[in-house]
Amino acid sequence: MIDPVTSKKSFLNLGIILLVLILFSYANTLNSPLNFDDHAVLQQIELSGLNAYHGIPPIQYRHLFFLSFSLNHSQNGLELFAYHLVNITFHFLTSLVLLLIVFFTLENGTSWQGKHALGIAGLTAILFTINPLNTETVTYISGRASGMAGFFYLLAMLSFIFGSLKKFSGKTIPFYAFALTAFTAALLSKETSITLPAVIILYDLCFMKNDRWVSFKSRLGFFYLPIALTLLVLLVSQPFLQQLIITWAGKFDLNYALAQTQVIGYAFKLCFFPINLIFDYDFTPNWFASGFFKWLPVLIWITLVAVILKNFKKLPPVLSFSIFWFILTISITNSFLPRADLLSERNLYLPSIGPALLTSCAYYSFFIKHRSLYFRQGLALILLMVIIQSSLVIKRNATYQSNIDLWEDTLKKSPSDLKVLHNLSHFYLEKKDNEKALVTLIKLSRSNASAFYKSFAHSNLGSIHAQNKNFALAEKEFHKAIQTDPTIPLGYLNLGTYYASRGLHQKAKTLLEMARDRYDKYRWGYAMPANLNFSLARVNFELRLFSEAEKDLKRYLTETPESPNGLLLLGKIYQQMGKIDSAILSYQKIKGSPEIEAKASNNLGLIYLSLNQPQNALLEFERSLRINPKLSDTHYNLGRLIIDSKGDIELAREHLNTAFSMTENPALKIQIKKLLLQFSRS
Repeated sequence: MIDPVTSKKSFLNLGIILLVLILFSYANTLNSPLNFDDHAVLQQIELSGLNAYHGIPPIQYRHLFFLSFSLNHSQNGLELFAYHLVNITFHFLTSLVLLLIVFFTLENGTSWQGKHALGIAGLTAILFTINPLNTETVTYISGRASGMAGFFYLLAMLSFIFGSLKKFSGKTIPFYAFALTAFTAALLSKETSITLPAVIILYDLCFMKNDRWVSFKSRLGFFYLPIALTLLVLLVSQPFLQQLIITWAGKFDLNYALAQTQVIGYAFKLCFFPINLIFDYDFTPNWFASGFFKWLPVLIWITLVAVILKNFKKLPPVLSFSIFWFILTISITNSFLPRADLLSERNLYLPSIGPALLTSCAYYSFFIKHRSLYFRQGLALILLMVIIQSSLVIKRNATYQSNIDLWEDTLKKSPSDLKVLHNLSHFYLEKKDNEKALVTLIKLSRSNASAFYKSFAHSNLGSIHAQNKNFALAEKEFHKAIQTDPTIPLGYLNLGTYYASRGLHQKAKTLLEMARDRYDKYRWGYAMPANLNFSLARVNFELRLFSEAEKDLKRYLTETPESPNGLLLLGKIYQQMGKIDSAILSYQKIKGSPEIEAKASNNLGLIYLSLNQPQNALLEFERSLRINPKLSDTHYNLGRLIIDSKGDIELAREHLNTAFSMTENPALKIQIKKLLLQFSRS
């Protein structure tokens, strides 16, 4: 046993070591950009604020996770440093809780005592802290769901352990109550935390055999029954969970389950040897064993489990616990329930703890416990391992510094993964590298990818052709996108936008409405672009369908209430509808865009002219030109006003000449010519 003073100092020193290792290993990730679906999540947060976590499809249950993002956004906006700092903080806290769990477990449930228990606990926490496998959870902002769930999951375990120790028997109920609270928080962070009750039962069987723990009756009455009741209440009160269970039960697939035994074996290897990490793992049919050999991993896992169960009482409890910890914590994400991604590193965040504990115990037994001949070599090996693993974390984090770097790295390691081509093309387009995007999209469009990805490829190819003024090719690709997968809205949106730019407003209206209908109906994973409603409003405005245009624009302004372009168009709509007061108010709200403010002042001047308020009109025209002296319409309107008010004719001529030289509007040029001709005749 370790005396309390020494114990506190030791834990403090280990905590400092963990903090230094985390800061050293993850310092280069603090300014990493948004990756993958970070964009969609933060876009929803930006639009919805603190209520965002209530309605993000398709996930409807990670309320605490989304609340953390909303709080981040309310305090830090889109300053990504703060988001990364929160992720790193959760990782650090998780490592501290793991340190305490392993120490108190070994100290009270095994023959490992005192400094030996502390040494293994410290090594386990270090291995977990700097495991390159965990970079996806820490560096990838949306990986926070796994990080938060992991923290609350372990916190619930630690509270259960404290509540079950006799030396804390006077605080059993408060500790158990806190454990239930932490378990609920874990569930609200990520639903895979549902495995915790099974893990605690496993822990009970492995370590709670001596008289240092409260009786099983106490654990049963004060913890197991309440947690069972909590789960029952959640199941009854949450239709989402009921539907999830029904859906999952209906997806049982034997072949998938057989394939998963191979994936789980690969994941187990990654926990020990975290090399060749991939953001998106591609397990093609060629990767999996076939025939008799597809059963081999199944037989290996069954044999391993059977041997452990048969010799459960004889084997070291740490061995049994570590193996079953891995199996139980990975069971939700990697089992017989089909998933789009067969393996994700963030889903190995908790499972990796089992191999880390196993490695620490084996290493400590061989090198440290008995101060063998290899004691010094063992210490040197620890130092070398820390250096190597930290270096691998830093190197892996560097891959996240650019979306293109991340997906090019993924494509290099998974060249047959067509989803990678889709994502990579998106980021090439975002960077305006049309040449690389074109090559990637052509390859994707000609592949055997699903209709979903090929439809996107054709849409984006059309956009590139449109930018290159190859309008015939653009239109052809947009039509191909719609034909390939009629449920995806992007083809309709792009073709509608193209027709609008060509003045084919009725065709544009039909296609844009079809795009919006598909965004609203299918909820297929991408948020509807706010500018879709704006585009519809403009088209309806051109078609003189002002009531429809008003509805579309109000829907747009609900998401972007301060949009200068939106307020300008709304003012124009109100002008056409004769709602003059509303038009004036809309124009006056415009801020933050000098160009748009100048146009708004010009339109306000026209309104004041219609109201027979020439002095107010003059002030607005003059304000418009102060903001933007190159606005031809304002020069024309001011020239006309001066003429009509019998003002300085030469000044009016100057404004008209300026308008003529600036405008590209043929009709306006004709009007100016007529006025200038009148000047010359008079």
